[in-house]
Amino acid sequence: MPEQTHQPADWQPVRRVGPRIHTGELISTISALLLAALMFLLAWYGAVGASAPERSAPATVENAWSALTVTRWVLLATIALAVGATVVHATQRTHGARTDTGLPVALTGTLAALLLGYRVLIDPPNPSAVLDVKLGGYLGLLAAVSIALGGFESVREERDRRTGLAPVSRPR
Repeated sequence: MPEQTHQPADWQPVRRVGPRIHTGELISTISALLLAALMFLLAWYGAVGASAPERSAPATVENAWSALTVTRWVLLATIALAVGATVVHATQRTHGARTDTGLPVALTGTLAALLLGYRVLIDPPNPSAVLDVKLGGYLGLLAAVSIALGGFESVREERDRRTGLAPVSRPR
């Protein structure tokens, strides 16, 4: 006969709390942190002169911070909002209410992606001096699109939580 364990009178099973940070928030936050690093660390635009043997000075390159004078503020606001939304959800107590931040992240991510798409693909900052877009510009555009997609995924997750359509979890 198996032994029975006696639990104290005040014992209660541990209640599992769902994750505070969801997939959409994680996507937008990682993308925002990547965009912040790309803005300062990689070259986005380059002005190439003559070929290397004929050139006395190296080709000039600019990162996003120095080349995008107005757009950089939209990018910084997008980064701050995406990271801030995740911080709010990670520190939010389980009091039953949840702050819906997916839509603002999705909208600012979309605005940032549209602005970067215009500045990287269509109209570089200084067309007379910028002859090529470097890898940083394309990766920055990809990061901005990922912020927007993470925001839209977060909106979908918030809608599913509100309507009670929780994602189906696989048995472990």
